[in-house]
Amino acid sequence: MKKSIICLIAAAAMVASCDPIKEERDFDVYTVTTSEIESAISFSQADANGNAAADGNYFTYTTNPAMQVTIFNYLSDGSENMLARGMSGSFTIKPKRGSDPNQTFYVRVVGSDNQPVEISKTFNVYVQQELDPELRLLASDAYGSKTWKWDASATDGVVWGNMGYCGGAGADVALSSNGKWWGVTSEDEFLKQLSHTHDGEYHGDGDVDNSTMVFSDEGIATTYDASGSVIRTSAFTVEGYNPDAEWRKGLLKTTAILWPYEINSGGNVPGEYEIVYLTADKLCLVYPDGGAYDGLGNWGEATFWHFCSNTDIEGMAFGYGTDTKDWTWDYDGENTVWGNMGYCGGNGSDVGTSHNGQWWGVTNEEEFMGQLNHTDTGAANGDESMDAYFTLSGEGTIVRHAGDGSVIKSGTFEFDTSVANDWKVADLKTTAGTILFPYEINSGGNMPTQFDVVYLTGSKMCLVYPDGGAFDGLGNWGEATYWHFKAK
Repeated sequence: MKKSIICLIAAAAMVASCDPIKEERDFDVYTVTTSEIESAISFSQADANGNAAADGNYFTYTTNPAMQVTIFNYLSDGSENMLARGMSGSFTIKPKRGSDPNQTFYVRVVGSDNQPVEISKTFNVYVQQELDPELRLLASDAYGSKTWKWDASATDGVVWGNMGYCGGAGADVALSSNGKWWGVTSEDEFLKQLSHTHDGEYHGDGDVDNSTMVFSDEGIATTYDASGSVIRTSAFTVEGYNPDAEWRKGLLKTTAILWPYEINSGGNVPGEYEIVYLTADKLCLVYPDGGAYDGLGNWGEATFWHFCSNTDIEGMAFGYGTDTKDWTWDYDGENTVWGNMGYCGGNGSDVGTSHNGQWWGVTNEEEFMGQLNHTDTGAANGDESMDAYFTLSGEGTIVRHAGDGSVIKSGTFEFDTSVANDWKVADLKTTAGTILFPYEINSGGNMPTQFDVVYLTGSKMCLVYPDGGAFDGLGNWGEATYWHFKAK
């Protein structure tokens, strides 16, 4: 029986080999033409709500017959910015302020000859006169881009790790590490977590002090290692921004944040992250295991990222546009708020956070009332109260208020960030007498009009003025006056 089966198979093989089937098919290399791309691709244009709009910023496209396309435009530095890729899809064009509303993008197709062929398309889009609120915070309203670093000031210094997907207030995650299970605090610890990367390699974005990421108002995110070399870059957008939401303020879509990996995922780069907290100087992101956003509050595993920025002086000091911000005495019943110090130099943040160089100072209203000899009139004005405050506005005005809210004096102000160094982040120039208790100590009531801003965050501000305005004496430990304020 076995021999018969073998013979039949062999015979069948001989018959098949004697009559081969030959398909006469032409495999000529094919070059796509511009007219074929033009006729195959179609676009629709809409506003943020999905309604058809002749000046919409949101595009969808389809191809028929189906065709693999790459859609891109050019950034201001001449580099290509990919908008979309595929046979169909969507993309957004939001030009920076002041741009031409007629925006050109390009459609590229590569034929079987491996030669790219491109067409250009120009559409009229809406050009905003102001940045969206979330872009003001992420990319700065004043500078066109904003640098972010790991936020080592987060609770316990933890900057990336895992947590329970807890729900509640996102601010509690950002400011108190609510829900945290575990995390890393240093580059050395990041180097022990390479199993979480996509390739098991270290790319330089775990240097807690020196790795950075930059968001630009053109919608581009770029991460850098400590030497300033680019690690990764991509477009970014924010969807569904709602600053009043308790948990998710919006969804950040990009692949170019620092250490962009979901924990315990074998190197997954989600490409989208929940913004649970966003201010001018703090950004906290969360991503639930596998993107299971519907599990919020179930305490499943999630990844968190803590970032901070100190480069957006205006954003931290007063906000944007017509925003205003109140600053009051940084009173805690123990640390001083006004007094004298040695004009010590070094890192100004040490003065702001640790009172470095301090000689003497007052801590409360009662002690201020004993120092009226330093004022110009010898009389109280009401800003000796711990409830006193001054208001900075985006329109450049400053108003000094007594503790009961009445106006003592008003004027104008400006920040000069061109002078920033290790000692100060900016100069603050004001109309005389418009900050709280605006007197140089031991000067008979002199009211300076320029101050070193040695420390500034969204919640703290420290000013210093050297004796007689001798700013060139920095490091010589001559007498200087300091002021400690906090956001009201």
